[in-house]
Amino acid sequence: MVPASVGSVPSPTRDEEPPLLLVPPRHLPALDAHRSKLRFSDVAGLDHAIEELREVADYLSDPGRFQALGAELPRGILLHGPPGCGKTLLARALAGETGVAFYSISAASFVEQYVGLGAARVRQLFDQAKKHPRSIIFLDELDAVGRNRNDSSGGGGGVEFDHTLNQLLVELDGFEGSSGALILAATNRPELLDPALLRPGRFDRRIRVEPPDCEGRQRILELYARDRPFSDPVDWARVAGQTAGLVPAELANIVNEAALLAGRRHRLAISSADLEEACTRQLSGTSGTYLIDEDTRWLLAVHEAGHALLSQLLRDVQVPPRISILGRGDSFDKSVWSSSEPREILTKRELIARLILLLGGRAAELNVFGDPSTQAGDDLAHAASLARRMVARWAMTGRFDLAGTSSGDRAPQIEGSAGGEEVRRLVAGAEVRARTILADNRPSLVRVARVLAERETLPAEELAGLCGEGVSTTRLNVASSAPPTVPVAVFPARVPGAVS
Repeated sequence: MVPASVGSVPSPTRDEEPPLLLVPPRHLPALDAHRSKLRFSDVAGLDHAIEELREVADYLSDPGRFQALGAELPRGILLHGPPGCGKTLLARALAGETGVAFYSISAASFVEQYVGLGAARVRQLFDQAKKHPRSIIFLDELDAVGRNRNDSSGGGGGVEFDHTLNQLLVELDGFEGSSGALILAATNRPELLDPALLRPGRFDRRIRVEPPDCEGRQRILELYARDRPFSDPVDWARVAGQTAGLVPAELANIVNEAALLAGRRHRLAISSADLEEACTRQLSGTSGTYLIDEDTRWLLAVHEAGHALLSQLLRDVQVPPRISILGRGDSFDKSVWSSSEPREILTKRELIARLILLLGGRAAELNVFGDPSTQAGDDLAHAASLARRMVARWAMTGRFDLAGTSSGDRAPQIEGSAGGEEVRRLVAGAEVRARTILADNRPSLVRVARVLAERETLPAEELAGLCGEGVSTTRLNVASSAPPTVPVAVFPARVPGAVS
């Protein structure tokens, strides 16, 4: 029963819980529009998305030119892509480019900050935006309020979510393209959104914001570094090549981390060493502080040398910027051996090469010591995940009856023993090839392992020289049949003089 007046809530009986106190809609805090100072020129590496938004910026800046042709502004634009790729930055840049009123709010606040008043908050937001002749409403993390109402995993279907989402759909339908107001939304998970949000007339345009390529990364790094002092010229193209797969937020963090390191060391300018360490921290985490005994040092050196040598010998794999035996915490998601340049299409040959590379450390251990170690745990997890996708998503083993048994990119599973056997065959075959290739290149493996054991870290520029002349230009093609034999431990467990 609703109380007669606001604030006069009846006292609960002994068996009743106190009712939830709700703020009436008229007392909701006002949402203030602001003017963004950001411009498209302040955003680098997102050329495709900027090009898509520039047309919208032209419409908001000069609507008469488009209206004379009968063109209407899209009612809604959905920006989607991985976290940290610059979706919020693009929304602010669009608002700054056009100079219109900009309302920015997290969709989660509709159902978290004001319990029971999500629908009222939505109405208030749109009513205020309609008071301006031109405005942009930006809803960040749209999936927080717009999840599929039929989702049984707990993301949608609650009464509060339903009411708020229904109100959002009503407001979107009531927005005319000629009103000069635009709805921008961002999400990392577009597949979770309710289909009603995505139909034409609500979000008419969808723009994918991708992680930048090498050239884009270079421009982003230069953008964030332009107002910071450096003690010597920086080869930003080289830094960009070392940071494959990183998103703009991570690249910005590299430059900021380098500045923090320089300040910590009482320097007046950022040095190349600061920038190099900042890259390493971003890619692999901070260095461990534990001491490494000689036996462990040699094991780690052999393990990393196996990966490193295969990265030089195999085609279709990424050569990492540096190799190190230093522990850097939980670096599972940022392993230099599992990360690579983001690409939409990969061939079976390329994926097999990546499997061989991932198992290179374990293969080197088996060849040298005769036994594997726990150091290969993360590599095996990455290899098994990749092999499952090859079987269950892409049918790359010829078993079409197993296709479609994957649960997407989230820990793919395969039903039945047949699928498991296919995965085991792929991983085991990749290990055999890795061991055979490393056995055929024993002198190079020992040479790289010795240097790693002594120096702990090895830049990519020196790796090719250690592996031998012409290695990088005569890489092996893994499309041939699997080697017939598995080599035994062919090296001594300890190499005299390996550790100084």
